[in-house]
Amino acid sequence: MSMYAVVIDHTLAGHHLDLLTKMFELRRRVLDNCHYDAPVSGDVEFDIYDMLKPTYLLAMSEEDLVGCVRLLPTTGPTTLRDTFATRLGPNQIPSGPTILETSRFCIASKCASDFDRNGLSRVAYVLFAALIETMWNLSAQSIVMMTDLRTEHGLNRAGWRMQRLASPQLSGGTMLVPGLLHGSSEALDRMCRHANVR
Repeated sequence: MSMYAVVIDHTLAGHHLDLLTKMFELRRRVLDNCHYDAPVSGDVEFDIYDMLKPTYLLAMSEEDLVGCVRLLPTTGPTTLRDTFATRLGPNQIPSGPTILETSRFCIASKCASDFDRNGLSRVAYVLFAALIETMWNLSAQSIVMMTDLRTEHGLNRAGWRMQRLASPQLSGGTMLVPGLLHGSSEALDRMCRHANVR
């Protein structure tokens, strides 16, 4: 089954309203039970960080949206620093012009359980590969993120090791951990190989 990633930044948002609408709908379905403090409207999930001109990565399969993730520069407001700061402490969160933050990492339920031996789905690998390429295109070198323990372990086993920034903490019934990922050609090769994409 063919799979690829679409990159949409704020300058292209007006040309991809249909895809963005599907993305916000997917986010609502995936995050509805995660107890996030975010304003919602109808069947979509949208928060204040979507107003800060983010870059979105969408995983597509046979013209269907199967996953998404949001990228923001850490030189401005971010979810880690401004939403989780009371738990982490601001000094534990790296920031700067060469560091991006990922958030709202969502995978469609029909693909979320398609795990490989590392515990990650093919959609996740497609998004991770796209993250590395997009990070470089945005002149960044690293990514900070809040993720669950399963994804952290899966990334480590798959060959893109995450540096923990703090101890895991319970949020919405899920153990989450903040981490830092450095882009490299080796990590990109591994993500593409696991995703079975070029």
